[in-house]
Amino acid sequence: MMTTNPNLLHSLLKNLSLSIAKYACYQIENGAQLIQLFDSWAGHLSPRDYDEFAAPYQKVIIEEIKLKHPEVPTIMYIKHCGGLLSRMAKTGVDVVSLDWTVDIGEARIILDAARKEIGLPGRTGVQGNLDPMLLFSDDAVIKERALEIIKKAGERGHVMNLGHGIEMDTPEEKAKFFIDTVKGYTY
Repeated sequence: MMTTNPNLLHSLLKNLSLSIAKYACYQIENGAQLIQLFDSWAGHLSPRDYDEFAAPYQKVIIEEIKLKHPEVPTIMYIKHCGGLLSRMAKTGVDVVSLDWTVDIGEARIILDAARKEIGLPGRTGVQGNLDPMLLFSDDAVIKERALEIIKKAGERGHVMNLGHGIEMDTPEEKAKFFIDTVKGYTY
C-alpha cells in the first residue's frame, strides 16, 4: 500500500494516529503516569519512508498528548531504530527507548543534537538497552554489560531495562540478578 496507494495509507495513518492519541489521553485521564509508543514496523523502513509514513503520525500522537497533558512523559520504542535516532528525537518524544543493537552512549550524542536542532530544551531521555539474550550468560557477564550501559547512559535521564522483551525461557534467577545489579548501582 505504501508504494501502490500512498494516499490511502496516509488517510489510514492519519485516522489511526488521532485514535491512538485520543486513547493515550484517555489512559492518562484514568491514571497512566506515562505513555510509551511501540511502533512495531518503523524499524523496517528506509529513512525516507520513515519521514513520510511514520514520523509525521508519531509526531501527531506526541503533540496531541502534550497539548492536553504536557506534564506526562512520552517514550517511543522502535526495534532496530539505530538509523532513525535523530528522526525519532525530532518527533518531540521525551524518551527514546533503544534496542540492544544501539550503543547507548552514541545514541545520547545523536539524540541530544537532534533535540537542540529543533529547539527543544534539555536532553532526550534514553531507555534500555541490555540484550535480552545476555540473561542466559554468567552473572559476571550480565553485571559487566549492565554496568557498562548505565555508565554510558549517564547519571540522569536513563531508564535501565532490556533492549526488547524478556525471552519466555529466561531463568528467573538471571532476571533477578540483572534487576539487583541495576538497583545496587550508585554513581
